[in-house]
Amino acid sequence: MDYKVNIGLEVHIELLTKNKMFCMCKSRFGDEENKNVCPICLALPGALPTPNKDAISLAIKTGIATNCKIDNKVLFDRKNYFYKDLPKGYQITQFYKPICTNGYINLENKKITIKEIHMEEDAGKIGKNNTIDYNRAGVPLLELVTMPDFENADEVIEFLKLLREILVFCNISDCKIQEGSMRVDINLSVRKENMPLGNRVEIKNVGSFKSIKKAINYEIKRHINLLEKGNSINIETRKFDENNNITVFMRNKETIEDYCYLKDPDIPPINLSEKFINSILNTMPMLPKEKREIYKQQYNLSQNNIDIILSSIKINNLFEDLINQNNPPKEVSNLICGELFKIINEHSLDISNINFNIKYISTLINIFLNNKISRDTYKSVFFEIIINNTNPIFFIEKNNLYLITDTNFIENIIIDIINKNPNSVNDYKNGKEKAFKYLVGQCMKAFKGKCNNNIINEILLKYIN
Repeated sequence: MDYKVNIGLEVHIELLTKNKMFCMCKSRFGDEENKNVCPICLALPGALPTPNKDAISLAIKTGIATNCKIDNKVLFDRKNYFYKDLPKGYQITQFYKPICTNGYINLENKKITIKEIHMEEDAGKIGKNNTIDYNRAGVPLLELVTMPDFENADEVIEFLKLLREILVFCNISDCKIQEGSMRVDINLSVRKENMPLGNRVEIKNVGSFKSIKKAINYEIKRHINLLEKGNSINIETRKFDENNNITVFMRNKETIEDYCYLKDPDIPPINLSEKFINSILNTMPMLPKEKREIYKQQYNLSQNNIDIILSSIKINNLFEDLINQNNPPKEVSNLICGELFKIINEHSLDISNINFNIKYISTLINIFLNNKISRDTYKSVFFEIIINNTNPIFFIEKNNLYLITDTNFIENIIIDIINKNPNSVNDYKNGKEKAFKYLVGQCMKAFKGKCNNNIINEILLKYIN
């Protein structure tokens, strides 16, 4: 029997603000436990929250980038629940009036509707020894909620990658899933074809794209197996066990009534002027989708290279900066996606710690494209620039790496090699291509790699024939 899968997402996004959502404490990952706390984020009696203007600006920026309607009035509500890492006993959020609604992101073959994006504060973090770190309590969050438009795991991953690109390139969030700055809850149901939506199961805080895909595929199979046996699907919250690649029961799913939402009496409404919203609109950068079109249509780059170039702002800036120096896009793309990432992977480098010298790299590309050095020299000098910030002209001259251009000298060497290898010459004339490759190798050895391969081939064929 055919089954229909419906998946919706709740994506929690930590914002790149210096301060927390409702106080002046630092919003920073990795600090000593409970270093960044104050009476407001610890919910001490009498402490009053003040909304962070930068967080509101980033929420608006996210809404613009995802084609949402922006509300001119900002209201905050209280979501009541009791966990050890929630100091107030409630979370300040937006329930009744989200700041962004009715947006969308287009996938390759379908449109995903964004129901809403609302602002809220993060909870603290329970440590391995059951200690509580309140550094994260009050950190600004966006929660992006989609409609249940996804039908499989591949669509979910495609959406999340596009969303992450938007958030990173607009400098809204660093989206480091491993640090919890992008967390995904999956709402999934399975039903028989032409039947109403099935009971929904939520999978909480899945820790990577790879695990998201595994969790969805496992849960679809689990639902179908239950339905095949005539069993019903329990409405519940589950978590993904990464060691065994299965989902496991976590708790029964809360309802809206359980949270007892109410308007926050401590935060008055905030009216957003059209001028304020337009000032944010005017600072929007070119979105990754637009860049993809340019890279594909104008530069004729491969899909794989486009993905790599857009994998981080720093790599994209490197690409754009080199293009702006009048270097051919395809050559720059191949250099970055091939040699640069080979160096990074082989030497376990962190991209954020590399200072790219645009002038040096651009000079090297120009030297290579003008046939002044071999491809092997090109690669080795590029390595020196990345690792040691070496001046390419100085390095090439010091090590005598420029290609030999004296035609008479080249011809004399090649004629000598032909005369010393009559058997190979005869073998080539008798149709053995390997013999010609051997002669090319002997020439390259004689020139120590400092002669253009095309020139060697041309002169060899001239004198052999």
